[in-house]
Amino acid sequence: MRRTVGLATAGVGAFFVFFVALAPARFVARALPDSVQASGWSGTIWSGQARAVRIDGRSGGSASWSCRPWRLARLEWSCRVSLEPAPGDAATAELVARPDGSLTLRDLRGLLPIGALAPDLAPHWDGRLELAVERVEIRDRGLVDASGSLFLRELASTQGRHESLGDFELQFGGGAVGTGALSGRLRDLGGPLQLRAVVELAPDRSWRVRGEVAPRPSASAALIGQLAWLGPLDPDGRRPVSAEGRW
Repeated sequence: MRRTVGLATAGVGAFFVFFVALAPARFVARALPDSVQASGWSGTIWSGQARAVRIDGRSGGSASWSCRPWRLARLEWSCRVSLEPAPGDAATAELVARPDGSLTLRDLRGLLPIGALAPDLAPHWDGRLELAVERVEIRDRGLVDASGSLFLRELASTQGRHESLGDFELQFGGGAVGTGALSGRLRDLGGPLQLRAVVELAPDRSWRVRGEVAPRPSASAALIGQLAWLGPLDPDGRRPVSAEGRW
């Protein structure tokens, strides 16, 4: 009798594993947040693709994933995911999801148009986002920790004269003491502007930038004139940079 029960249990377990292994990719839709919609599913929940992804109503291109079933023993859903907004643009990362809703992204790499991660900037700015992020921790839909860098490549204003501002790096590596915010350092990598600033991302999805900027000798007269709107010069010839909002 005991042997029969054992065989029956093993059979049920094998059927469950077989069923889960062949579960179609569209089952992933049930786990997506309300801000993400997808269609054109193919493959399975372990290895598949969605050919049309929309994020907050904007096209995100196609997505694909390849998961590791054995990580379920640790109560984790672990996958290598890839997002391709357009041909030639792509981002990949290791995604770990847990039952409490928290997410970890590791080894986030890619090159995307600036509008992919900052859509509010897209109408006024042109450029590319290069991702070189080691780790991102997300809880309650908010960023709580991150390490690595985001590079703004060939940033240029699309308003009036199309002038290149060069490359910039936003580097994360720790929280802001006493605020609970995620803090990063923003700096230029050459070009017509010398920029140093601190960027803070708060748990309530607000952001704040504080720093200073100065023109280099290569800056055009038009760009120098635009900087005058930022405020008065300090003794070293720099002007304050200050902005805040929500994302």
